[in-house]
Amino acid sequence: MEYFEILGVSTAIIAALTLAIYRIRRDAGVIVGVLALYYWSLLGAWSIVIDKTGGFSGKHYYYLEKKLFPVSLDGDYMIALLLYAGFIVVTLLTLLACLSRRHGKPVPRLILRHEPILILAFLAGFASYLLIRDKISAAWALNTSAYWYTRSQTDQWFTLHQVLNRVALLPSAIGFGALAAGRNSQYFVSVHSRYTSIAYALLFSGMGAFTFVLGNKNEVLEALVAGTLAYLGSARRPSLLKTGVVAAAGLWFLYAIDFFRAVRLVDLRGALSERLSEAADLSGFIASSNESFAAHFSLYGVLHNDVAPKFGYSLYALACSVIPRIFWPDRPLDIYFYYSDRVGAIQNQGYSLHHATGWYLNFGVAGVAIGAVVLGLVWAYCLNAHRKIRRHSGLFFRLFAATTPWLFAAYLPSLLRAGPEGYKGFLVEALLIPVGTLALACRMGRVRAPRRMPVRWAVPEA
Repeated sequence: MEYFEILGVSTAIIAALTLAIYRIRRDAGVIVGVLALYYWSLLGAWSIVIDKTGGFSGKHYYYLEKKLFPVSLDGDYMIALLLYAGFIVVTLLTLLACLSRRHGKPVPRLILRHEPILILAFLAGFASYLLIRDKISAAWALNTSAYWYTRSQTDQWFTLHQVLNRVALLPSAIGFGALAAGRNSQYFVSVHSRYTSIAYALLFSGMGAFTFVLGNKNEVLEALVAGTLAYLGSARRPSLLKTGVVAAAGLWFLYAIDFFRAVRLVDLRGALSERLSEAADLSGFIASSNESFAAHFSLYGVLHNDVAPKFGYSLYALACSVIPRIFWPDRPLDIYFYYSDRVGAIQNQGYSLHHATGWYLNFGVAGVAIGAVVLGLVWAYCLNAHRKIRRHSGLFFRLFAATTPWLFAAYLPSLLRAGPEGYKGFLVEALLIPVGTLALACRMGRVRAPRRMPVRWAVPEA
C-alpha cells in the first residue's frame, strides 16, 4: 500500500501547487505543463502498481519489459517514484517562488501579416518532403511501414527534416491562433485577406497528411498545444466550445497517427477504409495509450542496474552540439545512448529517457533536484517575460515575450523525454524558429500595412 500512498500524497501536493500557480497567473499553459509533467512522470506508475499487486489496469506495456527490462515493486522502484514526485514538486516550488506577482503594463500590439508565415510554411513543408521522399518510396517498395523504415534509417538529414516540419507547423499554429482571436487579440493586429483562412486550412491538411503517413506525432502535438494556447492567451473572451472542439479533433488525429503508424504503406489506404471506425474511440485512446510508460521506466532501469553517473557529460555534449553532425559525424552522443547501452535495451528502438533520469545520469540524486530547479527557472522566465516588455523593447523580444509561455508548454513533452541536451531543441526549434518567422511577418506587416491602421495598446491579462 505504500506505493499508493506515495502516489496519492504526491498527486495531492502537485494539484495544490498547480492551483496556487494558476491563481497567480491564470495561464492555461500552466495546466498543460503540469499535466505533461505528471503524465510522463507518474501516471504510468498507477497502472504498474495496480498490476504488480494483483489487479488489472488494462494497460499493455509488457512489451516494454521484454525490450527494456522487467519492473518489480522493490526498493529501487520506490526510490524512483520518490525521485519523480520530488522532481515535479521542486519544479513547481521553484516556479511558484520565481513567478512575478506584478500586474502587466500596457504593451503595443504587433501588426502581424500572415502571408510570410504561410509562404515559409509551404516551402518548409515541401523541402521536408524532398528530404524524406526516397525513404517513403523505399518503404513502399519494401512493403513496410513508413514510420518504422524512416526511424530505422535515420541520417544527418533526418534531423533537418524534423526541423522543417516544425518550421511549417509551429509559426503557422500561432499565426492561426492569433487570427482566430480576431480584433480583440491582446498581442497582434492581423493583416490578412479573404483567402488567409483557406490557405491555413490547405497547409494544415497537407502537413496533416504528410505527418500521418510518416507516423510523426511530436510536431503535431506541439503545433496543437501552441496554437490553442496562442488563441486562449490572445483572445480577451475566448470561446471554450471552439477550443474544446479543436482540442478533441487534435487528440483524435494524434490517436489516428498512433493507430495506423505501424500499417504497411501499401496497405494504408485499405486499412483506413476498413478500420477508421476503430480509431474513432478517443476515450479509448486516452485510457489505453502507452505513451506514459517508456520514459517512466528509465529511472528504475538506471537504479536497478546500478548505472554510474557520467559526471557532467550532457553539458559537454550540449556544448559540442553547436557544431552540426554533418560537419562532425563523430560528435559526442546524447546521454540517452549511454542509458540504453547500460540498461541493455534493444538498440535502434527510440525509447524515451525521462528528463529527471538524464540529470541523474549526470550528477546522481542531486542532479534530479538540480534539473528540477533549472526547469522551474526556465519556466518562470518564460511566464515572466511579457512583464518585461517596454515601449522601447525591440520587435524580437516583444515577440519572444508574448509567445514563449505557449511555446514552452508546447515543447515541454519533448523536453521531458530528453536529457539536459533537450534545451538545445527548445532554444532552436521551439523558440528561435517560430519567433524568427513571426518577426519576419511583423516586419512585413509594418511595411505593407495600411497607413491608417492604429497601433493600439493592450494590457495582458494576469
